[in-house]
Amino acid sequence: MDDSYLSISFKVYPISGIEILIAELSLLEFELFEEKPYGLIAYIKSSEYSQNIFEKVKILNSKEFEVEFEVKKIENKNWNEEWEKNYAPVEINEYCTVRAPFHKSSKKTYDIIIKPEMSFGTGHHETTQLMIDFLFEQNLVNKKICDVGCGTGILSIIAEKTGAIEVDAVDIALNCIENTIDNINRNNCKKINTKLCSSEGLLGKTYDFILSNITLNNLKDNFKNFKNLAKQNTILIISGFYEKDLKNVNQILENFGFELLEYKIKNRWVASKYCYN
Repeated sequence: MDDSYLSISFKVYPISGIEILIAELSLLEFELFEEKPYGLIAYIKSSEYSQNIFEKVKILNSKEFEVEFEVKKIENKNWNEEWEKNYAPVEINEYCTVRAPFHKSSKKTYDIIIKPEMSFGTGHHETTQLMIDFLFEQNLVNKKICDVGCGTGILSIIAEKTGAIEVDAVDIALNCIENTIDNINRNNCKKINTKLCSSEGLLGKTYDFILSNITLNNLKDNFKNFKNLAKQNTILIISGFYEKDLKNVNQILENFGFELLEYKIKNRWVASKYCYN
């Protein structure tokens, strides 16, 4: 089986179409998205790619946007070699550093080690940074947390490190669950449970905090389940969408009983915090 990867570079005009493109590509077999000033680079296993893979990607035929793409094979190198070149430690705040295994250890209180292996969540993207900012503002001591779309497990790991008594980390992608388990072990975490499923696989339980950093369309698909995972005063923290979408997200969540408490913005990306009443 061919385990090599393809990088597909998309140029999008106007750039606002990038969110639509990510949402549509996320329904396919792509494993990582890297935003660029001109658009997006998406990564997919060569074995998952075919000439007709974009047939259902509507933005490619839209009259509102111009989209060009170029497919390149990542030759004679594995994914680790590709991302290690540009992977620098992320100084989240005065307490926390997120770094790769090959970086020197940090003297900060929270020295988080993340090896992505094609999973989303290295600490570099604005949405991850915003989610982590929110986590450090919460009192997670003895709280039960679920992390929907855990990616690398970075949010779950920080949740445990900052006091959570139990964390359920779920993702629908097997490689993400495997990567999360690896990163759990790297960080000596003992209170994180992993499960290959969507939020539906958690139904029957309730949580003090619900975390989810996934694409907008996927978030909306989970809102009903978030309601069923919540109890009185459950805090929901989400990201993965732009500032222009916040009003619509708030309206939908209000219908499910979630009240907006606050939000953060970084380079047009938003993370927002809600309370279930």
